[in-house]
Amino acid sequence: MGIHVVGSNIIERDGKILLMQETLEKVRGKWNLPAGRLDGGESIAECAAREGREETGFELKPAYLVGIYQHHLALENNVILFVFSSDIVGGELNVPKEAMDVKWLSFEEIRELKEKGALRSSYVWKAVLDYKAGKRLLLETIQVLD
Repeated sequence: MGIHVVGSNIIERDGKILLMQETLEKVRGKWNLPAGRLDGGESIAECAAREGREETGFELKPAYLVGIYQHHLALENNVILFVFSSDIVGGELNVPKEAMDVKWLSFEEIRELKEKGALRSSYVWKAVLDYKAGKRLLLETIQVLD
């Protein structure tokens, strides 16, 4: 059984959340939070910041942990997603090769994408709902050990 660990970001500005549109063939055109897999030697918060930079152009600083979500991709695969509320500390918004588009979307626009089946997975909507509900855990909740 494969287990993938993913760092993901909720980035809010002016009441809108930044989503990126996927280019990966099996989810092409679907909208996702800026996210990606954990690399060896990095913390999950570092992973989220790196992936956020790669997918948006922004330098990010994870501020809080919104939640941890387990998603079954198939019978043999599981994805564990750590979703952070991340602050922009630099950089400029751009659309990298890993995305078809990157857009600031309102809660209602994200709801419409959900209803159309245009979100990459159910975790996106659940994480946005949790964020909107004010769910926040301190980063110290995650203990990084040597």
